Amino acid sequence: MAGLEPPGGAAGPRVLGVLGDLLQDVVVWKTEPQRHATDSRAEIAVQRGGSAANVAAFAGPRVPTRFLGCVGDDPAGVALRAELASHGVDVRLQVRDRTGTVVVLVDEDGERTMFPSRGASARLQPVDADWLAGLAILHVTAYSFEYGSTPEAVLDAARRVHALGAWVSIDVSSVGLVEQLGRASFLELLTACAPQVISANADEARLLGLADGGRPGPALARFPEAILLARSGPEPTTLFRAGAPVVSVPVPPVPDLRDLTAAGDACNAGYLADLLRHGWDPARNVSAGHALAARVLRCQGASEAPAG
Repeated sequence: MAGLEPPGGAAGPRVLGVLGDLLQDVVVWKTEPQRHATDSRAEIAVQRGGSAANVAAFAGPRVPTRFLGCVGDDPAGVALRAELASHGVDVRLQVRDRTGTVVVLVDEDGERTMFPSRGASARLQPVDADWLAGLAILHVTAYSFEYGSTPEAVLDAARRVHALGAWVSIDVSSVGLVEQLGRASFLELLTACAPQVISANADEARLLGLADGGRPGPALARFPEAILLARSGPEPTTLFRAGAPVVSVPVPPVPDLRDLTAAGDACNAGYLADLLRHGWDPARNVSAGHALAARVLRCQGASEAPAG
């Protein structure tokens, strides 16, 4: 397959759909070592979060993008809808319960620890047919597999998207999530979604048996036609296809790195947007993901530095 054509042929825009969490992030940047049982200096911001919403926000300025999710009937849900739409995203939301919140603790080295309360994001019901119409790729973050009604809504959307002739892309998202669900159960869910694109960092890929460094792992045989975007932080990203490595792309250094939050989301957004705009060009597609991730790494939180 030399390129990727949207349903209905090459005419019309290639739309990226993103399904998953839209949350309120409370980001705490520690400015000194944490002192137990007393005050510690920090900078705190409240902003849009959720891995899926981050992908949509980063992709929106680059390719037609539609977000599918669920928020609460509250001011946070209203504000998050408006913020995501400001990035050029077509926002489709179910409304129930309360909007989810994540407390993100960022240490002095930029590494983050997250404390999620998913709220309405775990209560997504099967989405309307017109939400899926015209998509070329539906990208799903695996946080949606965690609990509630959302896992079944994801599986339903994946089946319907495949029936329309479009692709499914899945980001593994979290080692902790894989361990919580169990490796075997997680692989069953992944197999049921039949993704054409899988994205995973080094720890996730190794835990699932998808890849180890630049070598394919035994579980990759379960996805004989899939692309695996095997990210490894500052080390080269290896792209596999049909179970074999295709290209290993070095990651340019980011000397002014500030915060690792959403770097993987940005890499996914850049990769998928470039794939949709320019077709199958492995080194170019991966490099586009790296370039967008570098811009995000230079910012606090899930935001993007201006070009230049």
